[in-house]
Amino acid sequence: MKKIIFIFVLTLVDVFYFKQIYAIDPTFPQLSKLEKEGVQISAMVMRLNNKDIIAEMNPDKRLSPASTSKLILAAQALETWGSNKTFKSQIYMRGQLQNGVLNGDLIFYGSGDPSFTNEKIWFLATDVYRYGIKKVTGNLIINNSIFGLIKEDQNRSSGKVKSRNAYDSPLSSAAINFSVLALVVNPAQKIGQAASISIEPFPMDNVKIIGKVITEKENSAPQISVSRSSSNGKDIFTISGSIPFGNTTKRIYRSISNAEIYAGETLKAFIKSSGVQLNGKIAIESKPISKNDVLIAEVEGFPLDWQLKGLFQVSNNFIADMLTLNLLNENASQGKGNLVEGGKILENYVRNAYKDSPWGEIKNNNSPIVMESGSGLTPNNRLSARDIICVLDRMYFNGRDFPAFLSALPIPGDEGTLKKRFQTSSEKFLQERLRAKTGTLSEPVSVNALGGYSRLRNGEWVAFAIIANGTKSKPQIEIKHLRDAIDSDLARVLPSEL
Repeated sequence: MKKIIFIFVLTLVDVFYFKQIYAIDPTFPQLSKLEKEGVQISAMVMRLNNKDIIAEMNPDKRLSPASTSKLILAAQALETWGSNKTFKSQIYMRGQLQNGVLNGDLIFYGSGDPSFTNEKIWFLATDVYRYGIKKVTGNLIINNSIFGLIKEDQNRSSGKVKSRNAYDSPLSSAAINFSVLALVVNPAQKIGQAASISIEPFPMDNVKIIGKVITEKENSAPQISVSRSSSNGKDIFTISGSIPFGNTTKRIYRSISNAEIYAGETLKAFIKSSGVQLNGKIAIESKPISKNDVLIAEVEGFPLDWQLKGLFQVSNNFIADMLTLNLLNENASQGKGNLVEGGKILENYVRNAYKDSPWGEIKNNNSPIVMESGSGLTPNNRLSARDIICVLDRMYFNGRDFPAFLSALPIPGDEGTLKKRFQTSSEKFLQERLRAKTGTLSEPVSVNALGGYSRLRNGEWVAFAIIANGTKSKPQIEIKHLRDAIDSDLARVLPSEL
């Protein structure tokens, strides 16, 4: 008995000595200061090999995680499909083809591919021509039956009327180009003249541009503002500002109001440019493809590991919610097209992650895990630092999927939403060790979060998760203030000597 006690004491001494040598501070002083000012904090840093908790602060407090929700989604998607998963977009013909004339309709069958963009659309459109179709007497039908009518979150619902953003773009299994439109601005040949403004890739009947951008002197910065209002199926983009003389092309991306109409307009233009005469209307249907419809063209989207880079590095909400709806189709017999139902699959994934975690069961049952979207665009999601750590721990020991998961996470100082993080002299060493996903919301309260991995000097790995939320009494906190506190405290608990 005495021997066992003696060994235990030595272990405690060793741990204390180790922390003294390497100047580990197991606290979060800057985050603690924020908490005293009224900010809610949940934080945890854990060694993955031995599950040693390096530092923690309210680890079981469930807060709004914003886009760190995407860590849960990506883990579930990889475990479900693997990194090589692709989605196929197809075109069918409905009717009879005789001597190059299709007496009937073309049908675009969207597969819910988040990566279906102009490059892939061109392949699909030219294959229609190569199939032997030179003229279509009927319509171009956009079939959205895979997801059906989608119940969207509040941000996307309000974005259908007006928007100044790209992140609130509408969802559909037939959506293209992330449901965002590119306005292309090129300076005029003389200072003071209006710049040319066009739509990429083709003009559209349901899109109107009003306003102008003035060409100004060289070496000034582009200052371009774009907003959209929508009514009766028409999108009006109002643009203003300036662009320097001699500047290269500037693209501004904004969400559109109707995913199916936008897909139809773009597909129709591509098909016509490939040499097919197509003058019919754009129609939308939600019933499954008929067995009499003939498949004439098919293209695979980019693999899941490619999509995860957009999901993590630029925090693409469209990719996230499209993948969530695909997971819902994969795992549920009913309820398709409902992000909240898709979120329940992600909630269950977190619960399963606990079974393999050091804790074995969910902590803080009084405050449930909530995932109303995979993107985190809704402020209603609720996760704790420990919840996120459970998923990061599970992925770390997933030999098949961890490499794709890790490589998709941005590198501080170099990529995506982490490009300007960990900049001070006391933090910069983490740029060479750390990969993580950010999370930011401004309404109804300020949210900033960070979750990911860092490698230690001896080759070991740690997982970390930090969430900071404003409160009703103090809803708005400067985001930079929250980011600086997170970066500073991570550098403190993971010093360069460790």
